[in-house]
Amino acid sequence: MILTLLVLYALTLDPASPVSGRWIVERATSETVEVFTIDWSEFLNEPYDSRIEPFNHALDAAMQRVEDHPKDLAPPYLLKRPYRLIAPYITERGRALAAAPLTGVAWPDNVRTPFTIIPVVRQVRHSRAELEAVLDAVVSPTADQRILGGHIDAERNRAEIDVNDVDLRLRRRLAQEYGSDLIAIQWSPGETPMSFDSARQPINPPARSRHRPRRTAEP
Repeated sequence: MILTLLVLYALTLDPASPVSGRWIVERATSETVEVFTIDWSEFLNEPYDSRIEPFNHALDAAMQRVEDHPKDLAPPYLLKRPYRLIAPYITERGRALAAAPLTGVAWPDNVRTPFTIIPVVRQVRHSRAELEAVLDAVVSPTADQRILGGHIDAERNRAEIDVNDVDLRLRRRLAQEYGSDLIAIQWSPGETPMSFDSARQPINPPARSRHRPRRTAEP
């Protein structure tokens, strides 16, 4: 049923295209935000690699820095092949904070493994504070009833809202209010607020940030 809806929707838009675990149903323009769907099979089929464990611990520490300095930093995330921790920053103060080495001890395969990881710093446009503010505004009891929830995509440095239906009016409104680079729409046809939240919570994409703060729209 969902596949049928995807095909029918795509017929009225540009052809969908795969981009790193997701299908871009409609690309962003200056007047409209991006619409995409998730290819969960890519994440579910990714084998576990114990070498990621030191990076997961470092990611926790980097995220705490962001919690302490939300206006200077944006959420960090992991990349692989090879593994590295990306630490986005906004201000010069944030750059110094993001670049500081992260040390600790991990236990991959039950082996005590001290680590020192130097983040790869990357300047971005939107801070954690800004992204959180967008989610607070968009995912609220008074918002569009099609909005099921939302989260921050650290790698793309933007807020993403989850919807079960989408039209051109919604895409234009979000672009007008927030800008098409700051927010995007994850389209999940047929989902409901309860089933969507329970279905997504257990899934953590491999070698990406485990910290994807999710807002759930109140009924």
